[in-house]
Amino acid sequence: MAANAATSAAPAHAVYSNPNGMPFADGKNLHMDLGKGDINNRIITVGTASRAEKIASFFDQITSRVQSGRGFLTINGTYKDVPVSVVAIGMGPSMMDFFVREVRAVTDGPIVCARFGTCGGITSKAIVGSVVVASGGSAYVNRNPDAFAHCYDNSEPSADSSISKYNMYQVAPADSRLSAALEAELTRTLHADAVLMEGHHAGELVSSGTNVTAESFYSSQGRIDPQFDDANEGLIEQVCEKYPDARTMEMETFQLFHLAKCSKQPFFASAAAIVVANRANNSTVDGDRLERVESLGGKAVLHAVATLAL
Repeated sequence: MAANAATSAAPAHAVYSNPNGMPFADGKNLHMDLGKGDINNRIITVGTASRAEKIASFFDQITSRVQSGRGFLTINGTYKDVPVSVVAIGMGPSMMDFFVREVRAVTDGPIVCARFGTCGGITSKAIVGSVVVASGGSAYVNRNPDAFAHCYDNSEPSADSSISKYNMYQVAPADSRLSAALEAELTRTLHADAVLMEGHHAGELVSSGTNVTAESFYSSQGRIDPQFDDANEGLIEQVCEKYPDARTMEMETFQLFHLAKCSKQPFFASAAAIVVANRANNSTVDGDRLERVESLGGKAVLHAVATLAL
């Protein structure tokens, strides 16, 4: 009996605990390297470390920073004496999944979280260099591998029209109060800038609508790649028909909204994204303009997150 008990015991120096739940190593979660007290309840999440640093430059002070081995950068500080964090997570639904779950695991009480990222516009209403708030929520599109099973043995594609090549899911809603705060503060801040307003009418710099999140930058966003069998010609048109208020497409927002609504503690989430390219008219943003919108927009998002009443 003693030998069996010793065999089934946990290793003396286990790499992490609880492999069937939320794993921790030395009190820190596995991918973000955060424990209790290592992140604030008000958070801006971004894709790149440079954008995180840009937003953190508006803090009253930076109190700590954590760079995890899995690519997450968390910068903690205060804005107008309110504790706020900005986190760079990289790209894609999986990284957003790590972020939401691991932040929730080490944070007690309500969380306010806004994503501030970049996106592609999929209608002419999404003007390059403008910011679109996903107040209409976020839908999700992914590739159906079963529709491409013919690629496994070089056979002909199935004639079964019931097999969808791309799946489109119900819209996950954004938090209405945070969305309104983002839109109001972005409008106030960007419209006050003479350089950004030059040649633009009010309403062109900040708008709102439905976001569409895709699992990939390529196939499920309708980009044509001759090196692969993707069968995605016309996908953007199908997306716009399915979601009439769709304005933007990127890779993270749906997972944020979906998990925020599934959280058993209050989790208020919304998102705003800079349109860097418009798929409808093949236009792209100027680099100087992008930098200006990123900086001013980041400060506006920070203000909205820090001042939302809980």
